[in-house]
Amino acid sequence: DIFCEEDGSREFNKAYSCPACESSLSGTFDIIRIDLQPSDQYKSMVLAGQKPEVIMEICSRALSFWTYQSHQERVYQEYIASKVKEKATQLEQYYEEVVSRIQSELCSLKLQQNATKKELETTKKKYGEVAEKLVEKTRQCQKLQSMYDVIRRKLISPINYEKECPEKVCNGFRNENFILSLSSADAVLRKLYTPSSAPPASKNCDDDFVLQPNHTPVSGVLHSGKHSKNRSVIKCL
Repeated sequence: DIFCEEDGSREFNKAYSCPACESSLSGTFDIIRIDLQPSDQYKSMVLAGQKPEVIMEICSRALSFWTYQSHQERVYQEYIASKVKEKATQLEQYYEEVVSRIQSELCSLKLQQNATKKELETTKKKYGEVAEKLVEKTRQCQKLQSMYDVIRRKLISPINYEKECPEKVCNGFRNENFILSLSSADAVLRKLYTPSSAPPASKNCDDDFVLQPNHTPVSGVLHSGKHSKNRSVIKCL
């Protein structure tokens, strides 16, 4: 075998054995240093004076060694190429699997994206409908609130109440709740006055019974008392 200067010096300094086949190299010419770029003078003198048979034998052995080295180099390169090819095949299979997995994931993501878009459109549509309903309900609520406020102000306003009370409220209470016959009035007067404080017989009971409704009546509340002129008064508060 042929070794470079660096590898040969490192290996043969340890032991005189072939680094490739571990054969013993004990002969004188088992290890020689060869100049791969010999000069013209060396080429002229290396085989000078040898017989043609010796020259041919030397050339034949040199060619055999070169053929052997070329064969070993080719085997080594084929081994390296097979390893690289095997690795490339493995990488190709691996990346084919990766590409197939990525494509399947991409298809799944596209389907998911389309489903999400449809869901988003549906949600936007529902949101728009709900927003329209909310606006309509808010408008109706504001309208009802304004109507309620107007009615409430009309009912609570003292001016409107004074205008409506004599005509509607007080008259209604007077006509419905405070219509008393003379016999009923006599009974009320008998309860109010004792024999010691009874009014003179000359006075008529119709003159003593007076109804005085107020402008702010409260339904169902009656108060009875004595007037300063000893008249029976029923006030509607």
